[in-house]
Amino acid sequence: MTISGSIVNRLLVMAVCMVASTFAQDRPVERRTTNPHGPLRVACGSCHTASSWKPVRPVPEFDHNTQTGWPLLGMHQGVACTSCHVDRFFNNVSKQCSSCHADIHRRKFGGDCQQCHTVKGWRVAVQQTREHANRFPLIGAHAAAPCESCHKSAAAGTFVGLSTECAACHVADFNKAANPPHQSTRIPLQCDQCHSMDSWQGAKFNHETITGFALAGGHARLECNACHVGGQYTGIATQCAGCHTKDFNAAQNPNHVQAGFPRDCSVCHTTAQWKGAVFDHAALTKFPLAGAHTQVECNACHVAGRFAGTPQACEGCHLEDFRKTTNPAHLASNFPRDCAQCHGTVQWKGANFDHNLSRFRLTGAHVQTDCAACHVSGRFTGTAQTCEGCHLPAFEKTTSPSHAASGFPRDCTVCHSTAQWTGAAFDHSSQTRFPLTGSHVDTQCNQCHVGGAFQGTPQSCEGCHLDSFNRTTEPNHVGAGFPKDCTQCHTTIQWKGVQFDHTVRTKFPLTGSHTSAQCAQCHKNNVYAGTPATCEGCHLTSYNSTTDPNHVTAGFSKDCTVCHTTVQWKGAKFDHAKTRFPLTGAHSSSLCTSCHVGGQYAGTPATCEGCHLTNYNTTTNPNHVTAGFPKDCTVCHTTTQWKGARFDHTAATRFPLTGSHAAVQCAQCHKNNAYKGTPATCEGCHLTNYNTTTNPNHVTAAFPKDCTVCHTTTQWKGAKFDHATATQFPLTGSHAAVQCAQCHKNNVYKGTPATCEGCHLSNYNTATNPNHVTAAFPKDCTVCHTTTQWKGAKFDHTAATRFPLTGSHTSVQCAQCHKNNVYKGTPATCEGCHLTNYNTTTNPNHVTAGFPKDCAVCHTTNQWKGARFDHTAATRFPLTGSHTSVQCAQCHKNNVYKGTPATCEGCHLASYNSTTNPNHVTAGFPRDCSVCHTTTQWKGAVFDHSKTRFPLTGAHPAVSCASCHVG
Repeated sequence: MTISGSIVNRLLVMAVCMVASTFAQDRPVERRTTNPHGPLRVACGSCHTASSWKPVRPVPEFDHNTQTGWPLLGMHQGVACTSCHVDRFFNNVSKQCSSCHADIHRRKFGGDCQQCHTVKGWRVAVQQTREHANRFPLIGAHAAAPCESCHKSAAAGTFVGLSTECAACHVADFNKAANPPHQSTRIPLQCDQCHSMDSWQGAKFNHETITGFALAGGHARLECNACHVGGQYTGIATQCAGCHTKDFNAAQNPNHVQAGFPRDCSVCHTTAQWKGAVFDHAALTKFPLAGAHTQVECNACHVAGRFAGTPQACEGCHLEDFRKTTNPAHLASNFPRDCAQCHGTVQWKGANFDHNLSRFRLTGAHVQTDCAACHVSGRFTGTAQTCEGCHLPAFEKTTSPSHAASGFPRDCTVCHSTAQWTGAAFDHSSQTRFPLTGSHVDTQCNQCHVGGAFQGTPQSCEGCHLDSFNRTTEPNHVGAGFPKDCTQCHTTIQWKGVQFDHTVRTKFPLTGSHTSAQCAQCHKNNVYAGTPATCEGCHLTSYNSTTDPNHVTAGFSKDCTVCHTTVQWKGAKFDHAKTRFPLTGAHSSSLCTSCHVGGQYAGTPATCEGCHLTNYNTTTNPNHVTAGFPKDCTVCHTTTQWKGARFDHTAATRFPLTGSHAAVQCAQCHKNNAYKGTPATCEGCHLTNYNTTTNPNHVTAAFPKDCTVCHTTTQWKGAKFDHATATQFPLTGSHAAVQCAQCHKNNVYKGTPATCEGCHLSNYNTATNPNHVTAAFPKDCTVCHTTTQWKGAKFDHTAATRFPLTGSHTSVQCAQCHKNNVYKGTPATCEGCHLTNYNTTTNPNHVTAGFPKDCAVCHTTNQWKGARFDHTAATRFPLTGSHTSVQCAQCHKNNVYKGTPATCEGCHLASYNSTTNPNHVTAGFPRDCSVCHTTTQWKGAVFDHSKTRFPLTGAHPAVSCASCHVG
């Protein structure tokens, strides 16, 4: 017989109740009525049967892959449920790999196992791990090297933090290399500069990239020991003088020392060919050789092998030539001594003087003039450069016209040119302030410049044409008061047929009928001055005699342009829009007399009440007067439609109508036709509803009287209260499903606590695992609990305390540190818990050694044993070179660490005192060994003489110490 799913579920519910009842009788202290599996949303019948809780169905109707956030893949498919779900509270299972699988790597790689492993098995590594695609790709011989050759003691977790430098694995090979000796010659520890990943043997040394000295030409063919004498690779000079000083000193053709040549051989020589040196005079000196200079022997200029101080100016070599030259005499003429101004390096004779380089450029006839014509008697200095300097006699004797009497300027270029002296042309427009135009162009000069007088010639019209102005009678210019500036009406091209531009010349432009009016109509009796420019000046009679309408009584403006135009006088149109009352709607078709009664225009009202007050006072639906409506009819009426007025409640009042308010009749709110003082608050209309509401009782609950907090104008019933926005306590998790009465007991809403302890203090006080009161836990439940899940609280030690849990601390039980359920005052320093370990440690003895009690200096929370001390970071004496391989006891004898010297003499004074080659004591050498020695190489000390007050230069670097330091 098949039992339906609903019957099974009912039976399960009954069974749960029975079990809960029995459980309550056996354990009266604790009642358990909830699902033992946690908040699962799975029907019980999916796994259990109606017969019994156990055993569960062989094939449960539960899909772990889709109904949880954790699909079972790979080896997880064959794992028994109880392997992960050790208790019945299924949601307690973590999804982190480290929750079920011990991390043998000691969290060196973090907690994400999927970086290297897959669910198919631990040994199935992902592509990234197989290819070692991290900071150090495996190529060449490294690809065949077993992992443990670099990652030694894998279980100890040495997969991260390993150095990728060659020296990290190959320092032993580096130290024992003898051909050449890597350590003593200070070859860099970067093995990849010479060796390859494929083969250690057959190393190639790139002299240029590693040393900065490229081997080229003859250097490329030299054996290493030719420069590195005695196997010395450090301190080798890279300058030419370092190896070739003897060659430099012995060179005689020319003598390099005497000539002061630079010791940089590459200036003239090349590494490919020593002999046949080439000196680039242009690039290496400030005197490039050009023309005949290129054929001159060096000793012609550099006499007696003297190269330094050779003159570079022309006079330095050619001063005698300069002095003895007589055609012309350079010295007497004060010519410049810079020969290059006239002579060239290719050809000395046939010198050319570019006169344009002087301050007087030669143009026109001056080009063909002999030098002697201007430079009389071979005199070149002080030669005049102005026209009058040479041509003053010609200026003074010129009579047509007489230049001197006319006061002409002595600058001949004003009229003459160097190309043509006769037929001089005077540009009246550019040379005077009176340009010649029209008839003036063809006028003879003597018509204006009478008697050959050019100075003081008048430039105004009346200066020449005053007689014409005075005798003109049509019209009479004098009587009319016309200006004496003829250009206002006349032109230089046409004197007669004058035209007067009334628009441009006066403040009264002629338009319409005015353009065809005769001048005498306005300018009567030939009177032009004082002619009126206003309408009333000419048309006042027409204004006064007009009766349709009567302009005078109507008070119309005397400005005719308001209604009339110069094109059309009759049929005047008045634009009412230009007044303060534009006509719209029904006003635009109203007769003027409707508003302007009895022909009265002045003082006509421009407000609604001015014309419609009677309508306002007699209106009863509604009564405007008693309602106190504004007298501005435009609030509800329009000029297009008077009846059917509409009142925009939203725009005209401070209370917009929304929801149900939009459909309410006006009388419902404005009772007895009263509009003034109508309330705009919820309580103003709905106070009765507020006072009589009992579910919940708004008065006793002290709810706000602003109905909009819960109600809307669209929906009154089914009010919704937004706890998150209306209060300071948003509802989350289990709070969201709690009935209001559970927190607001007896319908009390005011003063409801918003803190955890306000409601859960009893839970806080009765909690025993652990005891919250004695542990002095904070009463803020959110530190460990959430509103979603009360049980299974989690404490975030890192965020909530000043002591983050790392390494082994993460797996320590709380009671190990917080003994006897005491949480307050738990120490947060290493010595607080590990002082006994500190005091009992003998290898080395921490107490006698004076080690700091901060265990983190040497130990980590991941690895307690095998502590490492970082001498460089923790002390003022970093370990370098041979110091890195010295045993601690060699320096810290008898387990004494305090007071260990950090200076060279502190450990090596005996070596200092006993050294005889040279004797350090008698020589007074400093006791700071680092001056000559290094921690990498003790023997073969090198002294840097440049750090003294006497740096070694020239021949001194090759001199032995004993040559100067005798004895």
